[in-house]
Amino acid sequence: MKILFLSQIVPYPPHGGVLQRGYNLLREIGKYNEVHLLAFLHTDILDTPARVEESEEVLRRHCASVQYFPLWPKRSRVHKVAAFGAGLLYQKPFSVLAHLSGAYRNAIKSTLETRGIDLLHVDTIGLAPYRRFAQGRPSVLTHHNIESQLMARRAEVETNTLHKFYVAQQAKRLRGYEAEQGPLFDANIVMSPNDRDNLISIAPGARTAIVPNGVDTDYFTAATDDHELATIYTGGMNMYANKDAVLFFLREIWPTVLQQYPGAKFYAIGQDPPRELLDHARQDASLVVTGFVDDVRPYVRKAAVYVVPLRVGGGTRLKVLDALAQGKAIVSTSVGCEGIGVTHGKDVFIEDEAADFAARINALFADAALRRTLGRAARDLAEKRYGWPAIGKDLQNLYESLSHPANNESDTLVG
Repeated sequence: MKILFLSQIVPYPPHGGVLQRGYNLLREIGKYNEVHLLAFLHTDILDTPARVEESEEVLRRHCASVQYFPLWPKRSRVHKVAAFGAGLLYQKPFSVLAHLSGAYRNAIKSTLETRGIDLLHVDTIGLAPYRRFAQGRPSVLTHHNIESQLMARRAEVETNTLHKFYVAQQAKRLRGYEAEQGPLFDANIVMSPNDRDNLISIAPGARTAIVPNGVDTDYFTAATDDHELATIYTGGMNMYANKDAVLFFLREIWPTVLQQYPGAKFYAIGQDPPRELLDHARQDASLVVTGFVDDVRPYVRKAAVYVVPLRVGGGTRLKVLDALAQGKAIVSTSVGCEGIGVTHGKDVFIEDEAADFAARINALFADAALRRTLGRAARDLAEKRYGWPAIGKDLQNLYESLSHPANNESDTLVG
C-alpha cells in the first residue's frame, strides 16, 4: 500500500514519547508499504542543520519520501505569544491553530495527486482538518492521549488562575472537536482499552482500533544488581505532565524518603527542566538534574527504583515500557501506568498517595531481593506484550482491513 503519514513532529531522535512511537511505527510499516512522511519541524529538538540532515537520512531508510515544514508558533517569541493570544479567540483547539500551514496543505494535495496514495494516516487530532483533502480514501486518526481528558486533568492541578482558565477552555474545545472529528475517520487509533472507552463516550459514532505503545527490547535490556541508592524519572519537562510529576515528587514524596535514607539521590532526566528544579538542585545534593541526555540507559541502570509520579496524562507511558524492559523496580501512580497491562505487586507497585509512594520506595531500597523479583517480572511483561514488531503488525493489519471495508462491520477494528 501507499501511505501518506501526517505527523505533528519529526519522529527523530526516537527518545521518548511521540518521537519513539512515531519512529518505531514508521520503521515497521515501512517494511510492508511505501510510506510518504510530512512532518512539522520542532527546532528545539532538531536544533542544528546537521541534526536535521541526520534525521532525514535515517527516516528515508523507512520512508519513500520525507518532507519537513516549519511550525509557525515556534518561529519566534513574538509568534509564540501571538499564537497563544489567538488561541483565546480561535473556536477550534489551539493544536489546530498551531498546525495551520499553506505549505503543508499544498504538499498534502501534491502527494495525493502524484503518488497514488491508498490511505491517509493522521497522527494527531491537531492535523485532522487535512483529512478533507483525501476524500475517497481510507483515513485513520491517532489519539496518543484523549487530549480533552489530558487537558481537563491538567486544569484540575493547575494553580495559576489564568493558566487554569486557558487550559479548561482548551479541554472543552478539544472534547467538542473529538466528538466532531472522530466519526469522520474510518478508524481512530487509541493506546489502550481505557482510552477507547473514553473516546467512545465522547464520540459514540467513532470506530476504534487499539494499537498500543511499545518498546525496543533489544535496545532496552535488563539492568544488573549493581544499584545506587537512588530513584530516577525520565521525561522531557517541556511537557507539562512531566514537569508537574517531577515537582510533585520533589515537594511531596522525596522529603519523606530522605528522612529514612539521607544519602539517597533523585535523578530527574529530561530536556528543559524548570527554574524551580534547577534552583533546588543547586542547594540540595540529593537532587541531580541533567537536562536532555542522548542515552538514558546508564542512568536508569544504576538507579535502584524507577518512579512515575504522574498526575496528568492519557494513553500509555513509553517511559514505563522502557523501564519494564530494563527490568527495573517501578513505583507509579495509577495515572502513570494507565493503559499498560501491569499488575500491582507483581511487576510494579501502584501508589497514589504521597506517603504510600514514599513508603514503597523505602521498602524497595531496603530489599534487593524484592527489587530483583519485581524487575524480572517487569522484563518478562515487556518481552511478551510490548515489542514493536508485533505492534507494527497490528497497525499493518488495521491498514489492510480498511482496504477491504466489506469485511469490517464492528465499531472496534483491532484489539
